[in-house]
Amino acid sequence: MLYDAIILAGGNNASELKKIAPYENEALIIIGNSPMINYVYRALRASKNIGRIVISGPVKDLRAILAKDPELLFVEGGDNAVASFANAVELLKQGEMSESLLIMPTDIPFITTAAIDDFIAQSEIHQADFYYPITSKEVNEHKFPGVSRTYVKLREGTFTGGNLFIIRSRVINQVMHMAEELVKRRKSPLAMARLFGLGLVLQFLFKRLTIPAVEKRFAEVTGISGKALISGYAEVGVDVDKPSDLLLAQAYLAGTS
Repeated sequence: MLYDAIILAGGNNASELKKIAPYENEALIIIGNSPMINYVYRALRASKNIGRIVISGPVKDLRAILAKDPELLFVEGGDNAVASFANAVELLKQGEMSESLLIMPTDIPFITTAAIDDFIAQSEIHQADFYYPITSKEVNEHKFPGVSRTYVKLREGTFTGGNLFIIRSRVINQVMHMAEELVKRRKSPLAMARLFGLGLVLQFLFKRLTIPAVEKRFAEVTGISGKALISGYAEVGVDVDKPSDLLLAQAYLAGTS
């Protein structure tokens, strides 16, 4: 099965990051010898699991960077990630949309084809409407020593959220509002727990929260089934949204193009 994929490239450059990378859009920030969007696009395009790719963002700038791929689809980004996603979905609906969509942001230049394919392969083992990768602190720090990430202590270990999503096409309309809340709260574990109720907050505070408990509550709140997939690839859990991240990316990807 081929997956339609969406790259969300509409994000404005954050104020702190912009101090050392003066670009209006994160996708355009130069890392090594290429704009950040190039790293994400190349990893995605190399996957044999991917069919159509839509990039949602500043179309004129993105077309100029990625002009060599005539099969790429472009659509203007929205005011936020959810709106940019909705714009891309509307474009995909003009053809025959795949059963499941892979969504990823533009600020994950470390991402690899192997990490993407592993996430897809894991998702196909389980039956769910929504899939989300998590990576352990040990995996992240082994690959990127000293990287700054927001971690959550669960019974199964200490994890950070990843930056890829798979969603079944049939439930897209159902989860748009919830997606806005998840995006707003994704950097705060406690805010995320509050979204799902007091019981989850208490389990989180007393370090008794488990992955199945989160999945169960997610289904109760949203009406769709979700599955957290533990990835062995740190590349899915490290993004570039602050100066220290960009410095890490510049060091790690120096000399690449």
